[in-house]
Amino acid sequence: MLEEVDFYKEAANIEAFRSYLEAMGLTRQATAPKVYQHCSTKRILTMERLYGVPLTDLDSISSLVSSPETSLITALNVWFGSLLACETFHADVHAGNLWLLRDGRIGFLDFGIVGRISPKTWTAMEVFLASIATEEYESMASALIEMGATDKDVDVMAFAKDLEKIFSSIQDLDTELIVATARDRTTNATAVSANVVVDERQMNALFLDVIRVSESYGLKFPREFALLMKQLLYFDRYTRLLAPNLNMLQDQRISIVSNRGSRSRNTFR
Repeated sequence: MLEEVDFYKEAANIEAFRSYLEAMGLTRQATAPKVYQHCSTKRILTMERLYGVPLTDLDSISSLVSSPETSLITALNVWFGSLLACETFHADVHAGNLWLLRDGRIGFLDFGIVGRISPKTWTAMEVFLASIATEEYESMASALIEMGATDKDVDVMAFAKDLEKIFSSIQDLDTELIVATARDRTTNATAVSANVVVDERQMNALFLDVIRVSESYGLKFPREFALLMKQLLYFDRYTRLLAPNLNMLQDQRISIVSNRGSRSRNTFR
């Protein structure tokens, strides 16, 4: 928590992400606010103001771009790419921090919470992600065992069955459609906007269920796994809202780079 309120560190996180976008030629697809260093201190962070809407504002998104699905794919590719290219990754991509900007780019906001991923965790995460996509729960269980520190012999089959019960419940997460109307007093025209709200408490409960069941088998995960899991749940909800026919872990338009050996770990920091 102390690191989260150190604005020098947050400014460094933002600049590293902006350097990544520039080096990868992604500045036309995504951005993060420019930091005004001369106006910033450890307790004050002065940044460029971005204009846009959260990735859950369906009505506004549809008015800004012709394909919300394409915008979501861009957000996924930029974020997944940062896992490999940057020393840290954005670890708080809820709708308030991930926007579609007026110019059509994806805006990443608030770098106060970031994660650092180790080679061991990433290798296991790749197997874990693949197993989610294919619903191979034994592989999922094995990947989680690889990530978790334990001195116990884990019953993989029993663990897999418990995980299957949890992930089946993702389909049951609730969304609420909020419709707002506004009347123009001069033209008497009525504008209608819609915004989808995801029950974040349900998402957190799902995540905690995975941790709880894993701990019941003696597993203790590194913080980076918890952060990655939560971001994937956020992206899962955006996918269901903006591109319900998209499988974010199997679609070939989404790049989850597997060659970690090619990563220059300290290039963007």
